[in-house]
Amino acid sequence: MTTRQITRSVAGCGMAVALLVAAAPNWAAADPKADTKWDTKRTAPPEDLDELKALQARVKALVDKCTPCTVAITIGFGAGSGVIVSEDGLVLTAAHVIAGEPKGGDKGGYEPNRDCTIILHDGKRVKAKTLGINDRADSGMVKIVDKGPKDGKWPFLPIAKSADVKPGQWVVSLGHPGGPKSGRAPVARLGQMENPDKHRIHTAGGFVVSNCTLVGGDSGGPLYDLDGNVIGIHSRIGLSLATNVHVPTDKFKEEWDKLVAGEVIGAKPKPVAAVVGVVFPEDENDDAWVAEVDEEGPAAKGGVKAGDTITKFNGEQVKTVKRFRELVKDRKPGDVVKLGLRRGTEALSVSVTLGKRGA
Repeated sequence: MTTRQITRSVAGCGMAVALLVAAAPNWAAADPKADTKWDTKRTAPPEDLDELKALQARVKALVDKCTPCTVAITIGFGAGSGVIVSEDGLVLTAAHVIAGEPKGGDKGGYEPNRDCTIILHDGKRVKAKTLGINDRADSGMVKIVDKGPKDGKWPFLPIAKSADVKPGQWVVSLGHPGGPKSGRAPVARLGQMENPDKHRIHTAGGFVVSNCTLVGGDSGGPLYDLDGNVIGIHSRIGLSLATNVHVPTDKFKEEWDKLVAGEVIGAKPKPVAAVVGVVFPEDENDDAWVAEVDEEGPAAKGGVKAGDTITKFNGEQVKTVKRFRELVKDRKPGDVVKLGLRRGTEALSVSVTLGKRGA
């Protein structure tokens, strides 16, 4: 990435970033005085031109260091961003980048080990496989299949403890806004950490918030502290472009082994439907008269016969087919229920062990 490309790429938030770009049309002219260095933990803005140049120099060094490890991910018709965090090619990203949006928004059908493509900062494409996700936290992991460029190893960046990052601390976002574009390296944006309480952003896992501008395509990309450590993964835009939500790296660390193993964490599994093994007439508001009985089903094994009318379910009156279905819906396979039956003029009671759909 050339000096001119970096200058064009760095877009920031607020007066400080505007000054960064305006103060120096190229990085070489922006060297601060030798005794002026930017404290990477600082939360205050630059107070003079030398401090502004010191911040710019720190950002340039970070972008040079982090660009080779910031990648684009394409899977199906979707694209997002990610970051390499191990020499064997583990990539952190957002769950929604690799899970997509199945019909009805149900990610319970997500399966790992799907083929995807990693696009490196220089445009080279390599093969990868999806690993695990946490749908609720929006964390995901990918593994590069191809060998790395140096002795089979990949360049990677360290993961910092996200809980140590303070509101106001200066950070840099890298990613591929609008999706990867030929000839364009990952785009850098400078900003500061926000206080999540200020924006009422709370979840079970917690999120970190910055004012680094993000757009579609940045999802899954890395948020760096000014030492070049990964502290978050871009998840979504808040109520404004200046409120951007990131999955904290501490959340990845908590579930690291599960994600590497390809587990699906947090996705709501579809409940297994309980079945009785009977067929009713079509009118849901008619009484629960049994038109047919599955000969191998739970009802037949419990003694229910075609022609019976179900009048009670665990002691509760059943006046319609609709009500019977509602009562069964609240039960699970393996539950034993008592059914009251009317068979001709005879009243009977039988026990039925509910079965599992498809069994």
